[in-house]
Amino acid sequence: MNGNINKRIAALFSFCLLFMVVHGQVAIHGSVSTEGKALGGVRIDLRRDSDNKMLAYTFSDGQGKYHVQTAQSGPFTLLFKALSFKPVSLSITPTQADTLIDVQLSAGGVEQLQEVIVHSKGPYRRGRDTIELAVKSFLQGDERTVEDLLRKIPGIQVGTDGSIKIGNKEVEKVMVEGDDFFEKGYRLLTQSMSVRPLEKIQILQRYSNNKQLKGIENSDKIALNLQLKEESRAQWLGSVDAQVVPIGPKYYQANANLMNFGKKNKYYLLGAANNNGVDAVSSINHLIQSGSPDEPGQIGVGITTPTLIDNTPNLPSFDYRRTNFNNDKLVSLNTILNPTPQLKIKWLGFANPTKKSFYRNTVQNYHLEDIQFTNTEDYQFTRNIDNYFTKLELQLEPNKRTLLSYSGTLGSLRKNDLGALLFNGVQSEELTKSKGYLTNHSLSYSYKFSERDVLVSSLRWIKQQSPLDYSINQYYYEDLFGGKDIHAVKQHIENNLQYLGATTHYVSRKKNGDFFELAFNMAYQQQQLNTELKLLSNPDELGGTAVSPSEFSNAMDLNVFQTNLISKYTFKRNKWELTPRLQAGLVQNRLTDFGKPKHKNNLLLFPGLSGKWVIHPKGRLETDLYFQQQNTSLTELIPHYYTTGVRNFIRGTDNLATLSSSGGTLMYTYGSMTDRFFANLSAGHQILFDYVGTESSLDPNFSLVQQVLLKNKKSSNYKADLNYYLKVVGGNFRLDLGANTADYETLVVGVGNRQIHTETYDYGLSFRSAWKSRLNIYTGYALQSVTYRSDSKTTLNNSRGFLNVFLNMGKNIQCNLKNESYRFGSFLGQDSKTYYFSDFSLSYELRQHRTRFTMTAKNIFNTRFFRNAELTDLYNTSTEYKLLPGYISFGVDYSF
Repeated sequence: MNGNINKRIAALFSFCLLFMVVHGQVAIHGSVSTEGKALGGVRIDLRRDSDNKMLAYTFSDGQGKYHVQTAQSGPFTLLFKALSFKPVSLSITPTQADTLIDVQLSAGGVEQLQEVIVHSKGPYRRGRDTIELAVKSFLQGDERTVEDLLRKIPGIQVGTDGSIKIGNKEVEKVMVEGDDFFEKGYRLLTQSMSVRPLEKIQILQRYSNNKQLKGIENSDKIALNLQLKEESRAQWLGSVDAQVVPIGPKYYQANANLMNFGKKNKYYLLGAANNNGVDAVSSINHLIQSGSPDEPGQIGVGITTPTLIDNTPNLPSFDYRRTNFNNDKLVSLNTILNPTPQLKIKWLGFANPTKKSFYRNTVQNYHLEDIQFTNTEDYQFTRNIDNYFTKLELQLEPNKRTLLSYSGTLGSLRKNDLGALLFNGVQSEELTKSKGYLTNHSLSYSYKFSERDVLVSSLRWIKQQSPLDYSINQYYYEDLFGGKDIHAVKQHIENNLQYLGATTHYVSRKKNGDFFELAFNMAYQQQQLNTELKLLSNPDELGGTAVSPSEFSNAMDLNVFQTNLISKYTFKRNKWELTPRLQAGLVQNRLTDFGKPKHKNNLLLFPGLSGKWVIHPKGRLETDLYFQQQNTSLTELIPHYYTTGVRNFIRGTDNLATLSSSGGTLMYTYGSMTDRFFANLSAGHQILFDYVGTESSLDPNFSLVQQVLLKNKKSSNYKADLNYYLKVVGGNFRLDLGANTADYETLVVGVGNRQIHTETYDYGLSFRSAWKSRLNIYTGYALQSVTYRSDSKTTLNNSRGFLNVFLNMGKNIQCNLKNESYRFGSFLGQDSKTYYFSDFSLSYELRQHRTRFTMTAKNIFNTRFFRNAELTDLYNTSTEYKLLPGYISFGVDYSF
């Protein structure tokens, strides 16, 4: 890393640390005990002596630990109260920011409370592992769905794809009244469910998916639980909304939700249809590929066939809905039944027939010494999707110690892509057809020996078929294959997978807090990949001939049998914990290529060490060091070339190699989302001692990419996000800073080895108001700088700004104005340009009838195209995308 990078990173983190230091508070912490034993559930009140005003309160945890803090100055009164114990009142005047006070309570006092009434106006309530948010504290009037509400809550980040993060962790699931429908496919719920019936949102920390592991496993998972208003429980409720454009382009959107969340049974039915750019199912993979790979008892998570051809457009830092010419339809039926207290049945199913269209014009510029050329593409892409998916889960709890679970999925995934391409002035048509099939079954048995010891055993079977046919009715490859009478090219792919895995996991929590984990698993995986490229002298193959070039067909079979032994032990003390871990795996590989077998047996080691240190009541430091080994994957092994698109051919290393890497991360967390100031700082570094790189042969009409084994790729990343609620302006400021660097090697035929250095810097500042007035705003600005350096240096700067204004114009009338601006870097002889987008909505609500009428204006400036720029280590690209036109729609939303 050069000096310039070090200076920028040092300045970045110096600013972060300075920002944290100037924000000081008085923190008081300690422990509560009785007769030498830790005492939990004790209420601790911090009051100001001068007027007895309550400044803060908390409860001691299971180990008797507590901490409170305030920005006020002393002297204070610290009051300890608990049922069956005499209260203790202490007068204190802290002389330092961090004060330790341990207290012993003696038996006596009140034995029983007849009635307790608590009145609280605070938006947050914090327990040991739960943060509870009052929904009404974050409502501003324009929220329709749960996702709209979550975007308003400081500390919760909702991505453009609907993913939800708290800090640097994505939530595991979003539950309703303690039950989960969609696991990591929660977008289907949050983007559709009305916010009206909600009363509270619970953030569950250290969450366990397996109830037998709760309080035992070392979990850092996070889940959300939506709590309903009392009048909304065990009742049929829902919403219906529709929007249409009466004049101009015929865009529409319609949604219907019907739900009943009772104590024993829960039902959720969803229907949606639109052609205004909204993705009805943001990602089917989140529903199909569920589970957490690091959870005790889990095996086979993420096992799937590789994607070899993908025409899905990539739109970095841009709202996909503006370019998504679609016709989406979705029907989803979901239920959770509890016929007996010991048995739970969960079933979900959906159908998602969809049509999507996409338009782009691309200029791709190569400047590598003697390799100088430019490619142009005008591309119109249409995709027809038919997805059908069902999932059944059973949970049987014959007694409090035993849990038996079954999960089974069945999916039919069909996709047809049609692309009209004008490549360097030559017209052609691409066609890609896929008819996939998937079944995935898992059986799990959990037995709880004691309150501290659990054994979990699981078995999983997966079968997946992903055949694909690709064709193009133009021949661009005369310089590669020769021949002048070829009129079309086709490729058929057979892509099949079978997997069988079993695991047994023992976890134990010691009395002193130490944690022990031991697991043994075995897995057998068979992957078959057959590809054949055909050059056709007649596009209809009627009377014509088909030629299959050598080195452009594959008939491979990869069989892997692996056994692993995993061990972890956590040493937990007062303010720190240390976890050494080791995974050792014996792998037997057999690769067959056109009947010729290759074998390799090897031992893989995964040692690691992680630690946590509570530096002070508000600050926590976490670190992780690791070394890992893995064998090359299927796509890195493919012996011969296959096509991935109009001009791209790629093949693997044909080498059963072992890849080694090591790295480390360091993260500092200050405060939490319930505090006025909270921050996350992280840094990481990784060294790939062996990695799969590329050797490219470049030509204007084709690109041959050979994957090769290279050594010593280094990368570093730094990230900081700081959140501060400034009382003077009544809003939350968020500062996001990030830096990524990488050093690696690529090879280009005719040029040789190229040493590549990349730098990416991200800067972002935003403000969200929380004014108790008719006006609220959300505004921010983000800048990204990307640099590639080899024989020359190229830098690209992109930026985005936004200003959202919400105004309550009077009783039941609200308006919302959303403004965005994008500025993309300039090269290829083009000047950078700023693109502006503005959307406006006006709504009138009849609250007594639970009905809302809306008028929405989309893309007010009627921006029809935008052009962005991207950099890679081989070329730079300028791409123009076609956008949905501006329109005005009218809609009605009814809740019941």
